[in-house]
Amino acid sequence: MPQILKKYSLLLLALALTLVVIGTSAFWLTNKPKPMRKPAQDPAPLVETISLELTEHPITITAFGNVMAAQSVNLNARVDGMVIDVTDNFIDGGLLKQGEKIVQLDPVDYELRVRERQSDLAKAEFDLKLEQGQQAIARQEFELLGQNLDDQARELVLRRPHLRSAKARVDAARAALEQARLNLERTQPFAPFNAIILQRNANVGSWVSTFSTGTPLVKLAGTDYFWIDVSVPMNQVRWLTIPGINTDQPRGSKVKVRYEQAWRDGQFRQGYVKRLKAEVEPSGRMAKLIVQVDDPLALEPNHQGQPVLTLGTLVKVELTGQTLTKVYRLPESALHDGRYLWLLANDSTLDIRAIEPVWTENGMLFITHNDLPQNARVITSRLAAPVQGMTLRVQ
Repeated sequence: MPQILKKYSLLLLALALTLVVIGTSAFWLTNKPKPMRKPAQDPAPLVETISLELTEHPITITAFGNVMAAQSVNLNARVDGMVIDVTDNFIDGGLLKQGEKIVQLDPVDYELRVRERQSDLAKAEFDLKLEQGQQAIARQEFELLGQNLDDQARELVLRRPHLRSAKARVDAARAALEQARLNLERTQPFAPFNAIILQRNANVGSWVSTFSTGTPLVKLAGTDYFWIDVSVPMNQVRWLTIPGINTDQPRGSKVKVRYEQAWRDGQFRQGYVKRLKAEVEPSGRMAKLIVQVDDPLALEPNHQGQPVLTLGTLVKVELTGQTLTKVYRLPESALHDGRYLWLLANDSTLDIRAIEPVWTENGMLFITHNDLPQNARVITSRLAAPVQGMTLRVQ
Protein backbone atom coordinates (compact mmCIF):
# COMPACT_ATOMS: atom_id res chain seq x y z
CA MET A 1 0.00 0.00 0.00
CA PRO A 2 2.72 2.58 0.79
CA GLN A 3 4.43 1.80 -2.50
CA ILE A 4 1.30 2.50 -4.47
CA LEU A 5 0.86 5.87 -2.77
CA LYS A 6 4.45 6.79 -3.48
CA LYS A 7 4.02 5.89 -7.13
CA TYR A 8 0.90 8.06 -7.51
CA SER A 9 2.63 10.97 -5.77
CA LEU A 10 5.47 10.96 -8.27
CA LEU A 11 3.04 10.89 -11.19
CA LEU A 12 1.11 13.85 -9.80
CA LEU A 13 4.34 15.83 -9.28
CA ALA A 14 5.48 15.17 -12.84
CA LEU A 15 2.08 16.13 -14.18
CA ALA A 16 2.16 19.37 -12.20
CA LEU A 17 5.62 20.35 -13.50
CA THR A 18 4.54 19.62 -17.05
CA LEU A 19 1.50 21.85 -16.69
CA VAL A 20 3.66 24.66 -15.24
CA VAL A 21 6.14 24.47 -18.14
CA ILE A 22 3.36 24.40 -20.73
CA GLY A 23 1.62 27.36 -19.11
CA THR A 24 4.81 29.43 -18.90
CA SER A 25 5.71 28.71 -22.52
CA ALA A 26 2.24 29.63 -23.68
CA PHE A 27 2.42 32.91 -21.81
CA TRP A 28 5.74 34.00 -23.32
CA LEU A 29 4.71 32.91 -26.76
CA THR A 30 1.56 34.98 -26.62
CA ASN A 31 3.18 37.98 -24.88
CA LYS A 32 6.73 38.16 -26.54
CA PRO A 33 8.32 41.67 -26.81
CA LYS A 34 8.10 43.43 -30.18
CA PRO A 35 11.17 45.46 -31.46
CA MET A 36 10.58 49.10 -32.32
CA ARG A 37 11.12 49.95 -35.99
CA LYS A 38 13.64 52.73 -36.78
CA PRO A 39 14.58 54.14 -40.18
CA ALA A 40 17.85 52.76 -41.64
CA GLN A 41 20.86 55.08 -41.30
CA ASP A 42 24.00 55.30 -43.45
CA PRO A 43 26.74 56.51 -41.07
CA ALA A 44 29.29 59.01 -42.56
CA PRO A 45 32.87 57.65 -42.85
CA LEU A 46 35.25 58.64 -40.08
CA VAL A 47 38.44 60.30 -41.40
CA GLU A 48 41.65 61.85 -40.13
CA THR A 49 42.96 65.16 -41.45
CA ILE A 50 46.10 67.30 -41.27
CA SER A 51 46.35 71.07 -41.48
CA LEU A 52 48.84 72.68 -43.83
CA GLU A 53 51.16 75.62 -43.26
CA LEU A 54 53.18 77.63 -45.76
CA THR A 55 56.89 76.92 -45.65
CA GLU A 56 60.15 77.20 -47.58
CA HIS A 57 62.18 74.26 -48.82
CA PRO A 58 65.64 74.12 -50.46
CA ILE A 59 65.53 71.53 -53.23
CA THR A 60 68.03 68.67 -53.00
CA ILE A 61 68.57 66.40 -56.00
CA THR A 62 70.16 63.06 -55.18
CA ALA A 63 72.06 61.23 -57.90
CA PHE A 64 75.13 59.09 -58.53
CA GLY A 65 78.22 59.69 -60.63
CA ASN A 66 81.63 58.35 -61.59
CA VAL A 67 84.81 60.11 -60.47
CA MET A 68 87.12 60.89 -63.39
CA ALA A 69 90.27 62.90 -63.99
CA ALA A 70 89.68 66.46 -65.16
CA GLN A 71 93.26 66.62 -66.52
CA SER A 72 95.05 63.55 -67.81
CA VAL A 73 97.90 63.01 -70.25
CA ASN A 74 99.99 60.21 -71.71
CA LEU A 75 103.37 61.90 -71.44
CA ASN A 76 105.94 60.96 -74.08
CA ALA A 77 109.59 61.97 -74.26
CA ARG A 78 110.32 64.65 -76.87
CA VAL A 79 113.87 63.38 -77.52
CA ASP A 80 115.46 59.96 -77.74
CA GLY A 81 117.72 58.63 -75.03
CA MET A 82 118.40 56.17 -72.26
CA VAL A 83 116.93 56.73 -68.80
CA ILE A 84 119.83 57.16 -66.37
CA ASP A 85 117.90 58.45 -63.34
CA VAL A 86 114.33 58.73 -62.04
CA THR A 87 112.74 60.86 -59.34
CA ASP A 88 111.81 59.29 -56.03
CA ASN A 89 108.12 59.85 -56.83
CA PHE A 90 108.35 57.98 -60.14
CA ILE A 91 106.04 55.18 -59.00
CA ASP A 92 102.37 54.34 -59.50
CA GLY A 93 100.52 56.64 -57.14
CA GLY A 94 103.45 59.02 -56.81
CA LEU A 95 102.68 62.73 -56.54
CA LEU A 96 104.42 65.28 -58.76
CA LYS A 97 104.47 69.06 -58.54
CA GLN A 98 104.10 71.15 -61.67
CA GLY A 99 107.54 71.53 -63.29
CA GLU A 100 109.07 68.68 -61.27
CA LYS A 101 111.56 66.47 -63.15
CA ILE A 102 110.24 62.97 -63.76
CA VAL A 103 113.24 61.15 -65.28
CA GLN A 104 116.71 62.02 -66.57
CA LEU A 105 117.74 60.91 -70.04
CA ASP A 106 121.41 60.58 -70.96
CA PRO A 107 122.40 64.17 -71.92
CA VAL A 108 125.91 63.52 -73.35
CA ASP A 109 124.91 63.45 -77.03
CA TYR A 110 122.88 66.63 -76.62
CA GLU A 111 125.65 68.43 -74.74
CA LEU A 112 128.04 67.67 -77.60
CA ARG A 113 125.46 68.92 -80.09
CA VAL A 114 125.23 72.19 -78.20
CA ARG A 115 129.00 72.62 -78.42
CA GLU A 116 128.89 71.92 -82.16
CA ARG A 117 126.17 74.50 -82.68
CA GLN A 118 128.12 77.04 -80.63
CA SER A 119 131.10 76.47 -82.93
CA ASP A 120 128.91 76.87 -86.01
CA LEU A 121 127.54 80.14 -84.66
CA ALA A 122 131.00 81.47 -83.92
CA LYS A 123 132.14 80.68 -87.48
CA ALA A 124 129.00 82.29 -88.96
CA GLU A 125 129.55 85.44 -86.93
CA PHE A 126 133.22 85.51 -88.04
CA ASP A 127 132.18 85.19 -91.69
CA LEU A 128 129.68 88.01 -91.19
CA LYS A 129 132.37 90.33 -89.87
CA LEU A 130 134.64 89.49 -92.83
CA GLU A 131 131.82 90.18 -95.25
CA GLN A 132 131.10 93.49 -93.56
CA GLY A 133 134.78 94.40 -94.09
CA GLN A 134 134.61 93.37 -97.73
CA GLN A 135 131.51 95.49 -98.19
CA ALA A 136 133.23 98.57 -96.74
CA ILE A 137 136.12 98.14 -99.18
CA ALA A 138 133.73 97.67 -102.11
CA ARG A 139 131.86 100.88 -101.17
CA GLN A 140 135.11 102.89 -101.12
CA GLU A 141 136.18 101.56 -104.53
CA PHE A 142 132.79 102.30 -106.01
CA GLU A 143 132.89 105.88 -104.74
CA LEU A 144 136.41 106.41 -106.18
CA LEU A 145 135.45 105.10 -109.61
CA GLY A 146 132.21 107.05 -109.71
CA GLN A 147 130.76 104.85 -112.43
CA ASN A 148 127.08 105.02 -113.32
CA LEU A 149 125.63 101.53 -112.85
CA ASP A 150 122.11 100.17 -112.84
CA ASP A 151 120.56 98.95 -109.58
CA GLN A 152 121.39 95.28 -110.11
CA ALA A 153 125.03 95.99 -110.91
CA ARG A 154 125.31 98.31 -107.96
CA GLU A 155 123.91 95.56 -105.66
CA LEU A 156 126.62 93.18 -106.83
CA VAL A 157 129.45 95.71 -106.73
CA LEU A 158 128.56 96.71 -103.19
CA ARG A 159 128.29 93.01 -102.21
CA ARG A 160 124.92 93.49 -100.62
CA PRO A 161 123.67 89.91 -101.46
CA HIS A 162 126.84 88.56 -99.86
CA LEU A 163 126.08 90.51 -96.68
CA ARG A 164 122.50 89.26 -96.52
CA SER A 165 123.71 85.70 -97.01
CA ALA A 166 126.22 86.04 -94.17
CA LYS A 167 123.53 87.42 -91.85
CA ALA A 168 121.20 84.56 -92.78
CA ARG A 169 123.92 82.02 -91.90
CA VAL A 170 124.34 83.68 -88.51
CA ASP A 171 120.57 83.52 -87.88
CA ALA A 172 120.49 79.85 -88.90
CA ALA A 173 123.43 79.00 -86.66
CA ARG A 174 121.82 80.86 -83.76
CA ALA A 175 118.53 78.98 -84.29
CA ALA A 176 120.36 75.65 -84.45
CA LEU A 177 122.09 76.47 -81.17
CA GLU A 178 118.74 77.31 -79.53
CA GLN A 179 117.29 74.03 -80.80
CA ALA A 180 120.26 72.08 -79.44
CA ARG A 181 119.89 73.73 -76.05
CA LEU A 182 116.15 73.02 -76.08
CA ASN A 183 116.79 69.33 -76.85
CA LEU A 184 119.25 69.23 -73.97
CA GLU A 185 116.55 70.59 -71.65
CA ARG A 186 114.13 67.96 -72.94
CA THR A 187 116.35 65.20 -71.57
CA GLN A 188 114.60 66.07 -68.27
CA PRO A 189 110.86 65.52 -68.85
CA PHE A 190 108.82 67.38 -66.24
CA ALA A 191 105.23 67.30 -64.98
CA PRO A 192 103.05 69.75 -66.91
CA PHE A 193 100.74 70.20 -63.89
CA ASN A 194 100.30 68.97 -60.34
CA ALA A 195 99.70 65.30 -60.96
CA ILE A 196 99.55 61.76 -59.66
CA ILE A 197 101.18 58.93 -61.60
CA LEU A 198 98.62 56.44 -62.87
CA GLN A 199 101.05 54.25 -64.81
CA ARG A 200 104.78 54.32 -65.52
CA ASN A 201 106.38 52.54 -68.47
CA ALA A 202 110.11 53.14 -68.02
CA ASN A 203 112.88 52.73 -65.49
CA VAL A 204 116.64 53.21 -65.26
CA GLY A 205 118.20 51.62 -68.34
CA SER A 206 115.08 51.91 -70.50
CA TRP A 207 115.50 53.37 -73.97
CA VAL A 208 112.98 56.10 -74.68
CA SER A 209 112.17 56.99 -78.26
CA THR A 210 109.95 59.64 -79.73
CA PHE A 211 108.84 57.12 -82.36
CA SER A 212 107.26 54.69 -79.85
CA THR A 213 103.96 56.56 -79.66
CA GLY A 214 102.04 53.48 -78.51
CA THR A 215 103.70 53.31 -75.08
CA PRO A 216 103.96 56.61 -73.23
CA LEU A 217 106.69 57.34 -70.74
CA VAL A 218 104.15 57.88 -67.97
CA LYS A 219 100.41 58.41 -67.59
CA LEU A 220 99.43 61.34 -65.36
CA ALA A 221 96.22 62.70 -63.84
CA GLY A 222 95.88 66.20 -62.44
CA THR A 223 95.39 66.53 -58.68
CA ASP A 224 94.14 70.12 -58.49
CA TYR A 225 90.58 68.93 -59.08
CA PHE A 226 88.58 65.91 -60.19
CA TRP A 227 85.33 65.79 -62.13
CA ILE A 228 82.26 63.67 -61.39
CA ASP A 229 80.06 62.62 -64.30
CA VAL A 230 76.50 62.85 -62.91
CA SER A 231 73.21 61.86 -64.56
CA VAL A 232 69.97 63.63 -63.52
CA PRO A 233 66.46 63.64 -65.05
CA MET A 234 65.92 66.38 -67.60
CA ASN A 235 62.96 67.85 -65.69
CA GLN A 236 65.18 68.51 -62.66
CA VAL A 237 67.87 70.49 -64.46
CA ARG A 238 65.79 73.69 -64.28
CA TRP A 239 66.14 73.77 -60.49
CA LEU A 240 69.96 73.92 -60.63
CA THR A 241 72.35 76.82 -61.13
CA ILE A 242 74.61 75.94 -64.06
CA PRO A 243 77.47 78.14 -65.36
CA GLY A 244 76.95 79.14 -68.95
CA ILE A 245 73.23 78.27 -68.79
CA ASN A 246 71.56 80.44 -66.15
CA THR A 247 74.51 82.16 -64.46
CA ASP A 248 77.71 83.91 -65.48
CA GLN A 249 79.52 82.79 -62.35
CA PRO A 250 82.20 80.08 -62.72
CA ARG A 251 80.62 77.97 -59.97
CA GLY A 252 77.09 76.62 -60.02
CA SER A 253 74.97 74.84 -57.43
CA LYS A 254 76.74 73.45 -54.38
CA VAL A 255 77.15 69.70 -54.21
CA LYS A 256 77.83 67.28 -51.36
CA VAL A 257 79.75 64.18 -52.43
CA ARG A 258 79.44 61.02 -50.32
CA TYR A 259 81.13 57.64 -50.66
CA GLU A 260 79.19 55.52 -48.21
CA GLN A 261 81.07 52.29 -49.01
CA ALA A 262 84.38 53.65 -47.71
CA TRP A 263 83.87 56.88 -45.76
CA ARG A 264 82.55 57.22 -42.24
CA ASP A 265 78.94 58.18 -41.62
CA GLY A 266 78.40 61.87 -42.15
CA GLN A 267 81.63 62.43 -44.11
CA PHE A 268 81.39 64.25 -47.42
CA ARG A 269 83.37 66.45 -49.79
CA GLN A 270 82.13 69.77 -51.08
CA GLY A 271 81.89 70.40 -54.81
CA TYR A 272 79.95 72.47 -57.29
CA VAL A 273 78.28 72.17 -60.68
CA LYS A 274 80.78 73.02 -63.41
CA ARG A 275 78.97 72.42 -66.68
CA LEU A 276 76.01 70.81 -68.41
CA LYS A 277 77.04 68.47 -71.21
CA ALA A 278 75.60 69.04 -74.66
CA GLU A 279 74.34 65.47 -75.09
CA VAL A 280 72.01 63.36 -72.98
CA GLU A 281 72.81 59.90 -71.69
CA PRO A 282 72.16 57.43 -74.54
CA SER A 283 70.45 54.74 -72.45
CA GLY A 284 68.23 56.69 -70.06
CA ARG A 285 68.02 60.01 -71.95
CA MET A 286 69.11 61.81 -68.79
CA ALA A 287 71.03 65.06 -68.59
CA LYS A 288 74.77 64.83 -67.91
CA LEU A 289 76.37 67.23 -65.45
CA ILE A 290 80.02 67.79 -64.59
CA VAL A 291 80.60 68.31 -60.88
CA GLN A 292 84.02 69.59 -59.83
CA VAL A 293 85.72 68.83 -56.52
CA ASP A 294 88.83 70.86 -55.74
CA ASP A 295 91.87 69.22 -54.13
CA PRO A 296 90.27 65.74 -54.24
CA LEU A 297 93.28 64.07 -52.59
CA ALA A 298 93.14 66.50 -49.62
CA LEU A 299 96.72 67.67 -50.15
CA GLU A 300 96.17 71.32 -49.25
CA PRO A 301 96.20 72.41 -45.57
CA ASN A 302 92.58 73.56 -45.64
CA HIS A 303 91.45 70.08 -46.77
CA GLN A 304 93.71 67.90 -44.62
CA GLY A 305 91.78 65.29 -42.66
CA GLN A 306 88.98 65.17 -45.20
CA PRO A 307 88.23 61.94 -47.11
CA VAL A 308 90.04 61.28 -50.37
CA LEU A 309 88.32 60.78 -53.71
CA THR A 310 89.50 57.87 -55.84
CA LEU A 311 89.32 57.82 -59.63
CA GLY A 312 86.78 55.43 -61.08
CA THR A 313 84.59 55.14 -57.97
CA LEU A 314 80.80 55.51 -57.98
CA VAL A 315 79.79 58.19 -55.49
CA LYS A 316 76.54 59.68 -54.28
CA VAL A 317 75.98 63.37 -54.89
CA GLU A 318 73.45 65.75 -53.35
CA LEU A 319 72.92 68.80 -55.54
CA THR A 320 71.45 71.85 -53.82
CA GLY A 321 68.94 73.55 -56.08
CA GLN A 322 66.73 76.58 -55.76
CA THR A 323 64.61 77.26 -52.66
CA LEU A 324 60.86 76.81 -52.94
CA THR A 325 58.88 79.60 -51.27
CA LYS A 326 55.24 79.67 -50.15
CA VAL A 327 54.65 75.95 -50.59
CA TYR A 328 52.70 73.34 -48.64
CA ARG A 329 54.57 70.27 -47.46
CA LEU A 330 52.66 67.00 -46.99
CA PRO A 331 53.36 63.26 -47.17
CA GLU A 332 53.36 61.66 -50.58
CA SER A 333 50.87 59.05 -49.32
CA ALA A 334 48.19 61.79 -49.24
CA LEU A 335 48.19 61.89 -53.04
CA HIS A 336 45.74 59.48 -54.71
CA ASP A 337 46.08 58.06 -58.20
CA GLY A 338 49.13 60.24 -58.67
CA ARG A 339 47.23 63.54 -58.95
CA TYR A 340 44.28 63.86 -56.56
CA LEU A 341 44.06 65.27 -53.05
CA TRP A 342 41.10 64.69 -50.71
CA LEU A 343 40.19 67.84 -48.84
CA LEU A 344 37.69 68.31 -46.04
CA ALA A 345 35.38 71.17 -46.99
CA ASN A 346 33.94 73.56 -44.42
CA ASP A 347 30.60 71.70 -44.46
CA SER A 348 32.37 68.40 -43.62
CA THR A 349 32.07 67.07 -47.13
CA LEU A 350 34.66 65.56 -49.42
CA ASP A 351 36.35 67.88 -51.92
CA ILE A 352 38.42 65.99 -54.50
CA ARG A 353 40.99 68.22 -56.22
CA ALA A 354 43.40 67.49 -59.03
CA ILE A 355 46.81 69.01 -58.29
CA GLU A 356 50.34 68.78 -59.67
CA PRO A 357 53.13 68.83 -57.08
CA VAL A 358 55.87 71.31 -57.83
CA TRP A 359 58.46 69.02 -56.23
CA THR A 360 58.72 65.55 -54.65
CA GLU A 361 61.53 64.51 -52.33
CA ASN A 362 62.14 61.79 -49.72
CA GLY A 363 58.49 60.74 -49.50
CA MET A 364 57.22 64.32 -49.24
CA LEU A 365 55.54 66.44 -51.88
CA PHE A 366 55.35 70.21 -52.17
CA ILE A 367 52.42 72.16 -53.57
CA THR A 368 52.29 75.86 -54.40
CA HIS A 369 49.96 77.96 -52.26
CA ASN A 370 47.86 78.86 -55.32
CA ASP A 371 46.75 75.25 -55.80
CA LEU A 372 44.98 74.89 -52.43
CA PRO A 373 42.54 77.09 -50.50
CA GLN A 374 43.60 78.79 -47.29
CA ASN A 375 43.40 76.70 -44.12
CA ALA A 376 42.97 73.57 -46.22
CA ARG A 377 42.61 70.31 -44.32
CA VAL A 378 43.93 67.28 -46.16
CA ILE A 379 42.38 63.87 -45.51
CA THR A 380 44.98 61.21 -44.77
CA SER A 381 42.56 58.30 -44.21
CA ARG A 382 41.64 55.79 -46.88
CA LEU A 383 38.11 55.84 -48.32
CA ALA A 384 36.61 52.78 -49.98
CA ALA A 385 34.43 54.68 -52.46
CA PRO A 386 35.23 58.40 -52.45
CA VAL A 387 32.56 60.57 -54.08
CA GLN A 388 32.70 64.31 -54.53
CA GLY A 389 30.53 66.01 -51.87
CA MET A 390 30.01 62.95 -49.65
CA THR A 391 29.53 63.66 -45.94
CA LEU A 392 32.39 62.84 -43.62
CA ARG A 393 33.07 62.71 -39.91
CA VAL A 394 36.36 63.97 -38.47
CA GLN A 395 38.23 62.09 -35.80
